[in-house]
Amino acid sequence: MDDLQTLATLLAAPEPSPQAAGRSLRRLQQRISRPRRSRRTGRLAAGMSLAAAAAAAAVVISSTAAPTAVPNGPPSASVQLTADQVLLAAAATAELQREGPGTYWFVKISSGDSAGGESWTARDGRRWMRGTKTAGEVVELGGPPVPFRLGGLEVGFEQLHELPAEPAALQDWISDRLRHDDVRTSAGALDAAGRARSVLYGLVSLVSELPAPPAVRAAAFRALATYPGVESLGAVDGGQGLLIPDPHAETPERSPLRLVVDPATSRVRNTNFFVSADGGVAFGVSKPVTIEARWTDTLPD
Repeated sequence: MDDLQTLATLLAAPEPSPQAAGRSLRRLQQRISRPRRSRRTGRLAAGMSLAAAAAAAAVVISSTAAPTAVPNGPPSASVQLTADQVLLAAAATAELQREGPGTYWFVKISSGDSAGGESWTARDGRRWMRGTKTAGEVVELGGPPVPFRLGGLEVGFEQLHELPAEPAALQDWISDRLRHDDVRTSAGALDAAGRARSVLYGLVSLVSELPAPPAVRAAAFRALATYPGVESLGAVDGGQGLLIPDPHAETPERSPLRLVVDPATSRVRNTNFFVSADGGVAFGVSKPVTIEARWTDTLPD
């Protein structure tokens, strides 16, 4: 059984006791430290082992943390994950998942008690919206197929499936397309700092909002793990809290990006940032933003 299979078993099994989870983590760490018989390259084997170990540690945390853990509360687990371990664990989980079936890609964004906005996007690009602008009614947007937004780029389902599944190549693809498509903001054409900022926003969108295939979501998590200064806040309500500095942020309140990632599901539970359907960048300063993104087969009445 390889490390990814071990991870799948750990994540699929019922939550163990803290003692059993600790023993499982120690056994996995010991097995990883032994010489490998596989002929796989050292880089690939090491990366997969690290991700599996991190995910196993996440299982320990999820099994010992209280359901209502808060950022400033007492330690809720015997294992403290670093930020890159959280992101690599989420990447390993994402890579093992199957792309969900469904007719519509559903996204709901809310903050605090606010109902927020909802969208349903069919595979042919048709989109329905519900929010304050539609007076709470579900309204189909007319006109040509509506694209998704990836760091300012307009992309469809097909392009999302064609994205590179390797972290550096994924970042390069977004950056190159930003330059080639001459993406602009209200301030004009993007400079190098603007492109770097848009690449970061695109990576976060891939793991939180967009219907990217599992391998691409995994690559985005791994790319985020390479950013300097990424910091772990430890166990919080919903998962593991992370701070991702943006050295190219336009204003101080736009850095760091704050994410709550659940490594066991690879979902982003809360954030202070999201890209709206029209490509605008929104920051939740006072209250965290909750993003629900999944496939569904039905439109609401």
